[in-house]
Amino acid sequence: MNRRPHPSAAPLCTLLPSFAFGGALLIGLSMSFSAAAEQTLTLARGRLIAQAPAGWESVEPASMILEGELSIAPPADSDADPARLTMMAAGGSIDQNVQRWIAQFEGSEGGSDLSAADIKTTALADTTTEVTLVDMKGIYLDGPPRGPKTPRADYRLLGAIVPLAEGRAYFFKLVGPAATVDPVADDFRAMIASLELR
Repeated sequence: MNRRPHPSAAPLCTLLPSFAFGGALLIGLSMSFSAAAEQTLTLARGRLIAQAPAGWESVEPASMILEGELSIAPPADSDADPARLTMMAAGGSIDQNVQRWIAQFEGSEGGSDLSAADIKTTALADTTTEVTLVDMKGIYLDGPPRGPKTPRADYRLLGAIVPLAEGRAYFFKLVGPAATVDPVADDFRAMIASLELR
């Protein structure tokens, strides 16, 4: 179902407590977009600024709990569905939220086959802020938190959790068919690398 474009990609949010995910790896993140055109996202009441590809369309969020949502079209030669990038605040620790994302995939013990290598922490440029990055593939259980789920084979989730001041955090979640997400994985990481804290 297509949702109408949202007039603004600058949601307000109340950020919630978090702590670092155990066993995370510290890596560097320095990337550029595959396309030159960008759009600026102003998040967290102006405290967080991100640059995203201009082709990622701002749409009305599918849920009231979301702060904002972007729709990412599949490649021109693909008949896959679009991917969704959601931006929101969430309760609980970083560890708990990562486990919640894992549980959204079908697999052993209700999660995807996620290894320690898939959980990384990177430092934002010119700051000491560390961002937790998550990359998962498998059968995604699509649906509302307390509603029925539809299994979606060959899906991929890219997530980023950004801690802010006073124990707060901001959550980015890109999910969709691997055929749609794979070509924009570097663009997602470039967007996270572009984040500025104010």
